[in-house]
Amino acid sequence: MPSEPGTAVPPQRGSAVDAALPSPQTKGRRVIPVALAVTFLAMALFAVLTALQSSTLTHAVSRSVRQSDLYQKARYWVGTEESLERKYRLEPGPDILAQHAKAGRTVLMVIRAAVTNSSPDERQGLDRLVSLHGQYVNAVHSALFPAVRTHDAVHVNNIDRIMVDPVFTQLETQLDAAARTHRVASRAQLARLIRLQDTLALLAPLVFLAGMGILVLLWRLMQRHQQRLDYATETTMNRLRAEAITDPLTALGNHRSFQEGLGAAIRLGALDGTALTLARLDLDEFKSINDRGGHLHGDSVLSDVGHLLGMGFPGRSYRVGGDEFALLLPLPSDQARAALDDLRTSLAAGHLPTISVGLTTTTSGTISPDDLHQQADQALRAAKRRGRNRVVTFKEIEDRASLLGQGQVDALRDLLSCGALDVEFQPIWGLGGQGHASEAPMAFEALARPSADSGFRGPQELFDVAARVHRGAELDRQCLHTILARTAELPQGSLLFLNLSPQTLDQETPLAEQLLRDVKAAGLPPQRVVIEITERSTGNLPAVLQQAAALRAAGFRLALDDVGAGNAGLEMLRCMPVDFVKIDRSIVVAAPMDTTSNAVLAAIMAYARESGVTVIVEGIESVASLRHAWRLGARCAQGYLLGRPTPGFGTSFPVELNLPGAPAPAEGVGMAHRGQS
Repeated sequence: MPSEPGTAVPPQRGSAVDAALPSPQTKGRRVIPVALAVTFLAMALFAVLTALQSSTLTHAVSRSVRQSDLYQKARYWVGTEESLERKYRLEPGPDILAQHAKAGRTVLMVIRAAVTNSSPDERQGLDRLVSLHGQYVNAVHSALFPAVRTHDAVHVNNIDRIMVDPVFTQLETQLDAAARTHRVASRAQLARLIRLQDTLALLAPLVFLAGMGILVLLWRLMQRHQQRLDYATETTMNRLRAEAITDPLTALGNHRSFQEGLGAAIRLGALDGTALTLARLDLDEFKSINDRGGHLHGDSVLSDVGHLLGMGFPGRSYRVGGDEFALLLPLPSDQARAALDDLRTSLAAGHLPTISVGLTTTTSGTISPDDLHQQADQALRAAKRRGRNRVVTFKEIEDRASLLGQGQVDALRDLLSCGALDVEFQPIWGLGGQGHASEAPMAFEALARPSADSGFRGPQELFDVAARVHRGAELDRQCLHTILARTAELPQGSLLFLNLSPQTLDQETPLAEQLLRDVKAAGLPPQRVVIEITERSTGNLPAVLQQAAALRAAGFRLALDDVGAGNAGLEMLRCMPVDFVKIDRSIVVAAPMDTTSNAVLAAIMAYARESGVTVIVEGIESVASLRHAWRLGARCAQGYLLGRPTPGFGTSFPVELNLPGAPAPAEGVGMAHRGQS
């Protein structure tokens, strides 16, 4: 960016920003989180699977060892049964018999415990063991022991050989086999568990290192992606900053850039004592150029002039309005004038419009931006009065110039900083077809006033001073803030009329988006807000039309104010669709007595009938004026007769009216918009 104060850099469309935001970045934003998730998922899956396998093997080893122990225990108690059986055959007695029965119960208890710890397939074998043990116990207690008590040794041996010994041998063999099977299984599972643990001892560090490596790689990728994103963000912000101070049509600095550059240049001059010349340039008869060639041709002319200014005064040229330009030149007045005379020659050589120029140069007594604005504007107006196509310096007209006092400028600055504004609301009434007023005002017009201690005699002086020092848009924003703070009191169904100054409308920066946010934040839908546009807003008609179209697209309604006071209103009616037409007070008051004014009023009423626009007659101060307008078809009225501006929202009709003899309301006239929201 050049070092000159206030330099605006045209945004490089389609280059730096597009290169800074390639599609791989979008892919990177998606791939890196997915890769991170996959890495963590893989590591978690590895940990879960190994833990499950280890737990499964551990449980299997534990179960096999327990089963082996149970079978060994059952084998022990079966052996105890056999020992007690042998002992009973030698020394029969009740104690031994009881011990044998207890050993049998213990065997069954151990086998049942094995059943609880067994698999479904193993339970069939355990059921067979229970059955064999039952056969053994039954043979011993029902046959063998009774034979022992008869002391018949031969019979005892036969029972033992035929009934007891085969069953016992089978039971003993199956218990030994089951214990051996589980012992072998537990050893095998234990070996698998040991191998798994050895494998995990080897794999765990490898998996950890691999995971860490992937995480480090992804971290590096994220760093690179973040760097690209930071670069793209910085580039985008630089582009947005450049666009914020650049006029898109001419690629020169815009009004904001001009204000910043002017302040910086004044500060620099105060430090090093260099001269600063402010030049205000207007294209001569630019409206005629637009009318003859159309707005596209007008834009082309502005672009060509901007190109010439940018080439001749790089970094120091600005477009501050529709056909208004400014230059900040670090030159004394005579050198600046010579440079501008050269510019006029270049414009003529390029078959471009002539220019009127006002010059002022800083001195020890004029270091305020507001002072410089006033002086340059006074010189510019003098150049236009002298026939245009010339350069006039403030020094040439200093004795005759009418400048604002510093006190007024300071008062405006204080008002804007502290918001010393009051707001009043004047009702707009709808008049029914029988001459009766509506039950409540169809709308209220918000009127901002300087507070009593602000230093201004009234709103006209305040807005004139703001316009002359190019702070009308700031004053509008302050007024809107004050007005919207009161919208909670607006009667349900009534509309709110807001006034915007020509400086607010005559700019390239879109208004609709910010205004929509402000209105919604205040709790109002845009359909209940009507933006008033006056004839004075036609300095840069293309910009005004563009702003109006954007406001309508955002949902706001439009009203053309002061229609009939001049010729511009008719041109705006032709070019700009509106919802309301407010007829100027001078026409309304004069119409009952002046045929020309009456014809103008009737013509506007006819226009309303054809276009469906609601007509509002302003300045109604007498019943005669209201009755005359009503007879011509007016169905909405505003004026002191119907209600003066007050701090509140008055909803009672102040007069009793009798308006007979009027025609029925024409289609599209009257209360077409009342109550809509």
